[in-house]
Amino acid sequence: MKRIIIILVFAFLAPEIYAQNLFPVYSQYMLNGLALNPAYAGSRDVFNITLGYRNQWVGFDGAPVSQSLSAHSPMKNENIALGLFLHNEQIDVRNNTSLYFNYAYRMPLGKGRLALGLKGGAMTRNVNWSRITLHDQGDAVFQEPAKQDMLPNFGFGAYYYTDRYYLGASIPFFLSDSTRNAKTVQYHDLSNYNYLLTGGVVLGNGGIKVKPGFLLKYNEKNPLQIDFNLSFIVGDLIWIGGSYRMEDVLVGLVKVQLTDQLRIGYTYDYSLGQLSNYNSGSHEIVLIYDFRFRVSAVNPRYF
Repeated sequence: MKRIIIILVFAFLAPEIYAQNLFPVYSQYMLNGLALNPAYAGSRDVFNITLGYRNQWVGFDGAPVSQSLSAHSPMKNENIALGLFLHNEQIDVRNNTSLYFNYAYRMPLGKGRLALGLKGGAMTRNVNWSRITLHDQGDAVFQEPAKQDMLPNFGFGAYYYTDRYYLGASIPFFLSDSTRNAKTVQYHDLSNYNYLLTGGVVLGNGGIKVKPGFLLKYNEKNPLQIDFNLSFIVGDLIWIGGSYRMEDVLVGLVKVQLTDQLRIGYTYDYSLGQLSNYNSGSHEIVLIYDFRFRVSAVNPRYF
């Protein structure tokens, strides 16, 4: 019965996740803006490296497990910033590895900066049916050899930020893909675009600050998704908070500023609805390091 449920869940989810390129789930998107928006590159005004690990739906066979690495920095010409984002995900019989390069052009505007960003790169998708344990070893459907596809893509974003608030909008992918007659094809379809809108603000100046934020995901062919988050920042050293992903997940967040340059964040996701009966939650860890050659350590950055 468990295997039947797994097959049914991915049979319904996989066409939406991959044919329409729905953006991967990140519970700590507020700590790793480059994962959502190429215009985020250089916004911390330092050379930044962020490592991420996510184990989704623990206890659910074939559930996503992913690792990510992002690096970005402003250039000598402060109007220009560059970055890269590397992501690897294992999900059911598929292994997806993507590498994207990011470019942002930044302009002073009011009390902050407006950045426009582009990203370009590709994802390698490997499908290996031999990972499935079969009762009927002669089933021809699962005897196909391992398959690999190279899928180039690109995206766009805009990001406005000050020391106290930010607002970003992006389209992570312009191209979609689908499998037709055992062949993967790419195509352009405006109705498949995923639109992401993010925002956040830091309130207060004392020992405890409050940081509300949100992530909105819109796709014409899927229900609107909204993620609300709220964090309390204690002494600019410890963040404690949570998120609510509408009708989907409750998230608990802890982030610790270990040194002036090093931070670590952890989230635990609790699934809502029927899916909660088949997993024990999701875990995500993010490690962030700033090479502070431009920003004073006494000037904390919240985004």
